Amino acid sequence: MTPMSPAENDNRKVLEQLQALLAGGKVVHAFLFTGSRDARLAVGKALAKAILCEDPAEGAACRNCASCHKFDHGNHEDFLYLDLETAPGNAKTQIGVDGVEALQEQLKLKPFGRRHVAMIEEAHLLNTAAQNKLLKTLEEPAGDSVLILLAEKKEELLPTVLSRCSVYHLEEGGGHTDPELLALARSFFALCAAGALFYRRRDCLKPLLEEKAEPREKALAFLLTLEGICRDVLLCLCKAQNGALQADWPAFEELCAKMDLEALKREIGAIEEANRCLRLGYNVGYTLKKMCLNI
Repeated sequence: MTPMSPAENDNRKVLEQLQALLAGGKVVHAFLFTGSRDARLAVGKALAKAILCEDPAEGAACRNCASCHKFDHGNHEDFLYLDLETAPGNAKTQIGVDGVEALQEQLKLKPFGRRHVAMIEEAHLLNTAAQNKLLKTLEEPAGDSVLILLAEKKEELLPTVLSRCSVYHLEEGGGHTDPELLALARSFFALCAAGALFYRRRDCLKPLLEEKAEPREKALAFLLTLEGICRDVLLCLCKAQNGALQADWPAFEELCAKMDLEALKREIGAIEEANRCLRLGYNVGYTLKKMCLNI
């Protein structure tokens, strides 16, 4: 389970603790990771991959066996995944009992390998009934299954759920920005600062609108980067210290001069609303286009 991504690297101590548990054969039935989406997904998937690995070395995934290759390609038969987008039913803001029951039925099936690993992303969106339904599985999962819950905050889960999980809080994974997303966010912000029309803002976001692999994840990462730029602009307007994302950006001060606090507040509000909608499962294209209109 050697750290690979920035988010994993920021949580190296947690990964080392998990690796020691696996190496000692002390895998518990249920884990809960709280923190930013990037961090909890990175650490949760690293744990799942190591648990499913056919030839782990000191608690770390070997990365070479058939299981590791299938996990990396997203087609591992024993890795079960549930989030708001994949949950059955028509709910847009919560994961209901139907989602938990469907996962429980999958866990009852015989695994292809040694065990199932089930991950529930956005576990904070499980409604009360769904959390109560999950209790028995958390305590006594079918076979040798392991459940991994990912949530923003542990306070959003029932105490009875928390008591059945081994809980880890993760660092935010700050300080690392994807260069392509940063370039896109800078271009988009520059268009907004210049008062560009809707269609130009929309066309700027084509890489996100046409993303096929992980559209929601990429869009959320873009919004986080864009929000960071707004923070740096706010620092500049308030004559505070330099922000982290303005380095090597010659046009930054010129763009700041075009902005005022009210316009910046409106932009931040539109970004936060888009972020909220994406996390609640709204369509990525619709959400980003609406943001372009609201800025």
